[in-house]
Amino acid sequence: MGKKLAVILTGLGVFVLGVALLARFYAYDRLAVVPLDQDTVSVSEGPGATIFDIASQQEITVDLVSTRNVVGDVEASEKASEELDRDIAIWETLVYTDEPGAEVSADNPPRSGNHDLVAFDRHTGETVKCCDTYTSTTADDRGVEEKDTIGFEGLYFKFPFQTEKKTYRFWDGSLREAPEIEFKEEETIEGLDVYRFEQVIPPTTVGNITAPASFFDIDEEGDVTLDRVYSNTRTLWIEPETGVIIRGQEDQFSVAEYEGEQVATLTDVTIGYNAETISDNVDTYSSLATQLKLIRIWVPLIGGILGLLLLAAGLVMLLRNRREATHAA
Repeated sequence: MGKKLAVILTGLGVFVLGVALLARFYAYDRLAVVPLDQDTVSVSEGPGATIFDIASQQEITVDLVSTRNVVGDVEASEKASEELDRDIAIWETLVYTDEPGAEVSADNPPRSGNHDLVAFDRHTGETVKCCDTYTSTTADDRGVEEKDTIGFEGLYFKFPFQTEKKTYRFWDGSLREAPEIEFKEEETIEGLDVYRFEQVIPPTTVGNITAPASFFDIDEEGDVTLDRVYSNTRTLWIEPETGVIIRGQEDQFSVAEYEGEQVATLTDVTIGYNAETISDNVDTYSSLATQLKLIRIWVPLIGGILGLLLLAAGLVMLLRNRREATHAA
């Protein structure tokens, strides 16, 4: 009986150790990846925004709502992963901003919109230059979408799994580059621990506007060319285990300048995820974070300790049984 128990304990110890190692070095790597079939909608609100209304040729104050749709392209992702020999996800995102309740359609485009196709690493979140990615925008004057093939940089949709308290680079669509975004502090949102990051973009000329001088009360004849100067403070609250953005907010300020002088405020708004979007993110990703942490830390730790104890107990009993058998002989 003693020998049988020793064999059972030894075998069980080896099994538990194997489970612990598989959890850490096999299962985790397959769970800590973004899905290819992503399909989400998030809503941001910017009450009391100041914008320049082309129709009335003046600054107006309105409430803004920005809706973001993200859809994964499974077939393109699998093809890119095979060609590049790494885990690649390709997601398409459409963001449109207008007043609350506005009906957005092909015949009635939003005040502003952005349509991107982005390829990125499924583990790190870093964008990848491949796969005919592009960005396109819809102008404030409700013009047509202008498409531009582009290679994205830095992070776009999310941060890496196991996000660290350090500085990353995060994509800004107005600049068409990825400035640094700095870790600030740990916070809690609805009981979920998050890291707060902040990206400060100083006033930067990002393009030109050609419009009649009369639009901006400029004492000139015909059209004039204005500089569009943009600044932003982007704040992101990240769940560190998954790298998912739980809450996002931007303090955007954009003006038109003529010969170095500001002639109009184009956009002045603080816009961020609404309460429903934040709560949905907390509900969805808090459980996923717990699962990943369990597989990454607790199963290997507890399994490793328990497996070693079982293995040691089994080996001690086997040695004791062998000594007793030798003594009896």
